[in-house]
Amino acid sequence: MFTIDGDWAEYFEPSLNDEERMPKEGVLLDFIQREIDTADKNLNGRFIHFVHTSPRVRDFFLGKNFRKLWKEVVKNNGDTGLHCHEDDPYRKYYYQDVSRMRKVISERAKTFRKAGLDVRCYRSGFLGFSDEMVRILEENRIYLDFSCEPGRFLKDRGDLVCDWKHAPESFYRMDYKDHRKPGDSKVWEIPVGVSEGKYLYFEKSNLEELEKIALALKERSVQNRCDIVVSVLSHTYEYASSETLDAIQTKLILLKKYGSFINIKELEDILS
Repeated sequence: MFTIDGDWAEYFEPSLNDEERMPKEGVLLDFIQREIDTADKNLNGRFIHFVHTSPRVRDFFLGKNFRKLWKEVVKNNGDTGLHCHEDDPYRKYYYQDVSRMRKVISERAKTFRKAGLDVRCYRSGFLGFSDEMVRILEENRIYLDFSCEPGRFLKDRGDLVCDWKHAPESFYRMDYKDHRKPGDSKVWEIPVGVSEGKYLYFEKSNLEELEKIALALKERSVQNRCDIVVSVLSHTYEYASSETLDAIQTKLILLKKYGSFINIKELEDILS
């Protein structure tokens, strides 16, 4: 599944002042339209845009002009999801604060739905997660999570951000007591595709690495006679130039040689 986290580059630059770190509406409307056009051209519209929300900009991306684009995403065969960046990048992370995460996700899910967005899937900023998140997602009728990068372990000055060590490398129903293990919760995890420590992560993987990962996943699927469902990760800020757009399209064309891109409806058919 092709997924795009709706982040802008300046958000991750703590050296900038507060005003410089704010998103620029016109620029981001243009970038997101490029996402839609790229998916329409290469994937019959199939992709998930995870709509950014954070302490810095709670509902910026629910403005009238952005809501028009979210409707276009869904009309074109794609989906929208909730992307909670509950952090101040490289300064503070709140993903292990259960009460805060419960409040934020509950409020954002209600606000997003009131604005007309379909909130069936979630991805945390920095892929942050905790065991308690499984029940929090259930409480908000979100049964698809895309926060897993198998093997990822991230701490910030001693504070845990996420732990995905030993997590499965294909879709699985999450366990209430250990989100890294299969269990009997209602929440399905769709991890980022991985092989030998390399990920289907456009920003961090070149064409050769992506092909090796895709080939390994294809071979594993054939050998085990099973479906493998994973996500491919990209970001809105990667749609800033014609050069990066060309690179993204080339990578999508490559990956289509080894598998199929699906949307949430098609995923739910597989899970059922």
